[in-house]
Amino acid sequence: MASRPRSAAPAGTRTRTAPVIGMCLSLGLLAGTPLAHAAVPPARAAAPVPVTVLNGDFAQPAFTGVNTSANPHAWSVGSTAGTGTTGGVWRWDATTGGHPGGLTAAMLRLPGEAAYGLKQRLRGVRSGARVTVTYDESPSVSNYCTAAALEQGQTYTVQGEGGTLADRTTLPTTEKLPSNYWKPAWRTGATLTFTAGANEPLLTFTSTVPAAQNNSGYCGPLITNVRATHEPLPVDQTIPAGALPASEAFLGNDRRTTADVVSYCNGAANRCTFTTEEAYSFSYYAPARVAAETYLNCTRNTLNRLRPVSTANRSFGDLPAAAGLPGSGTGTPSNMAQQYTQGTGLAPAWNTSQERSVTEIVQPAEASWIETQGARRRTDGWFTATTQAADPNGDWRIHTVIDHPSTDLSDRIYQRTGPLTASEKQRCQSDRPNAPTLVGATSPAGAER
Repeated sequence: MASRPRSAAPAGTRTRTAPVIGMCLSLGLLAGTPLAHAAVPPARAAAPVPVTVLNGDFAQPAFTGVNTSANPHAWSVGSTAGTGTTGGVWRWDATTGGHPGGLTAAMLRLPGEAAYGLKQRLRGVRSGARVTVTYDESPSVSNYCTAAALEQGQTYTVQGEGGTLADRTTLPTTEKLPSNYWKPAWRTGATLTFTAGANEPLLTFTSTVPAAQNNSGYCGPLITNVRATHEPLPVDQTIPAGALPASEAFLGNDRRTTADVVSYCNGAANRCTFTTEEAYSFSYYAPARVAAETYLNCTRNTLNRLRPVSTANRSFGDLPAAAGLPGSGTGTPSNMAQQYTQGTGLAPAWNTSQERSVTEIVQPAEASWIETQGARRRTDGWFTATTQAADPNGDWRIHTVIDHPSTDLSDRIYQRTGPLTASEKQRCQSDRPNAPTLVGATSPAGAER
């Protein structure tokens, strides 16, 4: 009997005992099982799906008067690397901005420095998705503009992270209103299409009005009515549990370290709420693996015996240890582990071991072995601040993927038998171990000498 190494359950695991779920006496695995390692390229969705653009009409925070320099909620002006935002955007009321839909308009300023573009992350969009952004544009209405600055239209760029930088020019305007502001010239339905190069890609609008015409940043093009759709990629079930995508953390539009958001969410029991991305979460069976040894029946008789089978199943995730996800299975769950349970309704045994007995019947000149498939659950989702800030730029959130033993499927076990291989047959036919007889090994038995 040839032995194979047996993996021991990790320390502190929770043991569960389950009956044999199924037997398979053929050499083929069950068909139609969605395995995590099946190399099936993902296909694109058939129809675009709306993307939530926060404050796309620039109405918040509300203001009175013709214009305001208060930064529009949900939009960043400047850094998105965790150092906060820098002021520099003016907004115009619907009357002076003259938008045909009566919307507030934002004026792009501070040209020549890409770091001061008007930016927002497109939440829920994943890397590889095809994104279409639609918006309305107009030359400035500011009375700081000169006729020369507007008669050919105004230039700006728009870019989605992963796409190319698009140079745009508004329609021209040459007429002033009685109020001494310039008359707008709105072009509605301008579009930008790009393939997202990152999860939650940045959408950036930046003025490129030359310094001689922008009057120190007080004369720039207007945009409003920003909206978007995307063609989301279907869930990729080919990613193994040991190679999950990295967690990503944000404070508004700023990227932050996962440790920053874990520190926030784990600081109190209900500090954050976990929400599952249902389209990217699923239960599945892990690839089959051989459990324990393979038995070779070299005898002339049928073998019939009760065989013990031991297997183990663990959890995967990349959050810092302080998050307590995946959990250890011992002690009080962390705050984030409780938030996960409340959000998903799942209370998984993070590390499990199974003890089963299988009745094994092996015919002469056959091999017998056991294969197991662990039942697993992959949950893709977000921890977000339970109490939302007035400005979404103040909201913490972290995207993560956790893979653990399933709570709604049973493990599979296969009893497998089949003919011996050529090398196994040779092994069965080899002489039994025997000490050598140096004298008289080939002589017939006779009187003892």
